[in-house]
Amino acid sequence: MQAGNADAFTRFVDTYGGRVHCLTRRYARTDADAEDLTQEIFVDLYRGIGGFRGHSALGTWVYRIALNHCLKYQGRSRPEPVDLDSDRLSATRSENAEGDPHCHLARRELADKIDDALSSLTPGHRDVVILHELHGLTYAECAAVLSLPVGTVKSRLSNAFGRLRLRLSDYVLGSDSAPVSHLDPASEASSRTVPLGGTAQ
Repeated sequence: MQAGNADAFTRFVDTYGGRVHCLTRRYARTDADAEDLTQEIFVDLYRGIGGFRGHSALGTWVYRIALNHCLKYQGRSRPEPVDLDSDRLSATRSENAEGDPHCHLARRELADKIDDALSSLTPGHRDVVILHELHGLTYAECAAVLSLPVGTVKSRLSNAFGRLRLRLSDYVLGSDSAPVSHLDPASEASSRTVPLGGTAQ
């Protein structure tokens, strides 16, 4: 990419395009805005690749630039809740649940509750939850993307989960429950409960 190889950039987009678009959809008001924001990010990545020196992982560099664009977008537009069911939740949908309208309604209701709970967090807390729990970045990767100490990332996650437990008290399996698997309400849609806690590293 730094040498201007078009095939290299195509492979780069194939590798990171879906991840960046998923991130933009969590910040953008509409699907169209997410598409525009994703294109804007990749234009910036293409223009900025010459300045990449390998001091961090390539993925960390991508997320840092993508998140900066998302935060600038929020500064321009009033953020609205993102439809979690349309991407991550639908990807984890089971065949049985898809054919059961009660399961679908329960999953939809829980997705709305989680979306509202995430929206209630401060931006700093919401960012670490999105990166760590929904995108699977490690503590160290989150720290690099957000330019924070690892300890601050862990502290924000702990505080965020405490607030989410309060907002989702009717859906949480218990305050002393085991760590969750990436805030996946679809896994417990039939019972309308979901364990909520930090993912072990």
